[in-house]
Amino acid sequence: MAVIDTYALIRPDSRVAPTPDYSPQLGELTQVDNSPPVQQYTRANDAFVSVSSTLPISEVGSSVTVSRMPSFLDDYYYRVHINPGKVDLNNLLSSQTRTVEVWSAYFSSNLLSGISQSGTDGITLSSAQEPPTLFGILESRNYTLSVSTSGSPIIDAQYTFDFAQSESTLQVVGRRVLVWPFVPQTAHRESLEWQTDIIKSYAGEQRLALNTYMLTPEEFSRAKAISYQWAHRVYGVPVWSELTHVGPLPMGATYISVDTTVADYRENDVIVVWESSSSEMAVEIATVQADSVSLKLPLSREFTNAYVAPLRFARAYNGIEYSRSGNEVVVSKATFSVTQNKDLSASAGYPTYRGKDVVTDRTIVVGDISEKIFRPVDIFDNGSGPVEVDTQANWVEHHQVLTFSTRNRVERWRARRWLHSLRGKQGAFWLISWNPDLEVTSDFNSSSTGLVVKAIGYPTLYGVKDIMIQLKSGARFFNRILSGAASDGGTETLSLLSPIGVTAAAIDVDMVCFMSHVRLDSDSIEMSHDYTGQVSINVAVTEVPE
Repeated sequence: MAVIDTYALIRPDSRVAPTPDYSPQLGELTQVDNSPPVQQYTRANDAFVSVSSTLPISEVGSSVTVSRMPSFLDDYYYRVHINPGKVDLNNLLSSQTRTVEVWSAYFSSNLLSGISQSGTDGITLSSAQEPPTLFGILESRNYTLSVSTSGSPIIDAQYTFDFAQSESTLQVVGRRVLVWPFVPQTAHRESLEWQTDIIKSYAGEQRLALNTYMLTPEEFSRAKAISYQWAHRVYGVPVWSELTHVGPLPMGATYISVDTTVADYRENDVIVVWESSSSEMAVEIATVQADSVSLKLPLSREFTNAYVAPLRFARAYNGIEYSRSGNEVVVSKATFSVTQNKDLSASAGYPTYRGKDVVTDRTIVVGDISEKIFRPVDIFDNGSGPVEVDTQANWVEHHQVLTFSTRNRVERWRARRWLHSLRGKQGAFWLISWNPDLEVTSDFNSSSTGLVVKAIGYPTLYGVKDIMIQLKSGARFFNRILSGAASDGGTETLSLLSPIGVTAAAIDVDMVCFMSHVRLDSDSIEMSHDYTGQVSINVAVTEVPE
C-alpha cells in the first residue's frame, strides 16, 4: 500500500502535519504583507508532500521543467527607471535646467560604472555622486541637466547609464533658436493668413511681416553673421508692435510688471527682454497675469532701461536682403513667416443682427474705394451662330476693398482678435454702406411694420434688403425690407419683416443705410504700422447669400 504524508501550510515559511484537530491550526493563518520588497524565503529541501512508500508498485521516475510566471513585480522592478526618459526642449532661446530622476528598482545593490554620452555639446549632466558609484536597494537619485545656448543648432543628445544589471538611456532633443534683435523701422507691414476652401453652388456658399531695418556698420556685421549661420533655421522674432517699456530690471528678478491685456503673452512661452540690439535676452515665462508675467528662472543680468515683448518662432524663407549707401547706413529687409499661431478669437463688442456682427466702424478713405459689381455667367459661342449666356449663380457678386484705422494699442488688439474670429473667408458679418440710401418722409411708431421713403424705384430695382435706421440721437435699429410699393406724392412704402421698435419723427432720422452680408474675399489681411503708432487694416470683402 502506498503511503503519502501531507502537510498544511499555515504561514509562508511554516507547515504542520494534519491531525484530527488540525482545523484550529489552520485558523492560525494570519495576513502577510507580500508587497515589494518582501522577505526572500529559502526553498525547503523537502516538499509539503512526501512519499514514503509506493507499494505495491514502483515509483515512476520523471522530471518536469518549470518556470516562474511573470508578474507585476517583473514589470516594475528589476530595472532602472529614468524620469523623464526623453527631455524635449523644443526651441531653445535661453539656458535651461531640468531635473532628471534615476531609480534603481532592484532588491539588491546596483553598481553604476559610468555614463556614456553622444551629441552633448553645450549640455552637462551632473550629480553629487559621480560614477563609479553604488546605488543601494531601491535607491533613487536626482541629476541636473543643464543646456546652454552655445552648441549645435539641432540638439539630439543621448546619455546611457551603464549599470551592472542593466542599461538605461536618457534622450535630449530640441533646437537652438537665435533672437533677431534688430528693431524695424516704425513703418512696417504685417499679414494675417488663413487657408479656406470655398465651395460654390448655384444658390449659395459653404463657407508676419515685411520689416525694414536701419543698421549701423557694427550691427550690419553682426546681422550678416547671423544670416550666414542661421539662414534656414528658426529665429526668435519679437512682436515689435506689442513692445512695452518696463524700465529698470534687477538681476534675479522673478517677475516683470507689464500690461498683458492688449498683447499676446502666453503661459509656458518665451518673451524677449530688450534694451538694444546688443543687449537683449530671451526668457521663459511660467504664468501670465493681467499686470505681470512670472519667469521660470530669475534674470541672470540687470537691465537699466528695458522693454519686453512676446517672442515668436519664425523662418526667413527668402533670406535677408542688405543694401548699403554712402552714408554708412545699411538697410536690411526680411520677411519672417510665423506658424506658431494661436486663435485669439474674441468679440469686438459689435451689435449683432440675425446672429452675426454688424461692423459699425466707419471706413476711412486713403485713396479710391474700389468696388466691383457683377454676376458670373457662362458664355457659349461656337463662332457661327447666336451667343448664349447662362448665369452661374442666382446672386450678384459685390466686391469691395475697405480700409480701417486703429489709433492705439487697445483698438489694434480689439481689431486683431475680431479678425481672428472670422478665420479668413469662413466667417461672415454685416457691413453698413454708410450712405444715405433711403430718405424717410413720414413719422413712424414702435409697432410700425412699414416705412415711407422718397421714391428710388425700389419695387423695380430691389428685392429683399437689410437696413440700418440711425437716429440723430445715435440709436441704431436693424431690420429687413421684404418688398416695396409705389405710393402717392413720389414716395414708396416698404414692408418690414418686424416692427421698427422705436417711435420717431422723420426729422429725427439721421440716415437709413443698406447693409450687406459679406465675408472676407481673401485669406490674407494686411496691417500697415506707421510712424505714429497707428495701424491701417486693408480688408477685401465680397457679398454672399446669407
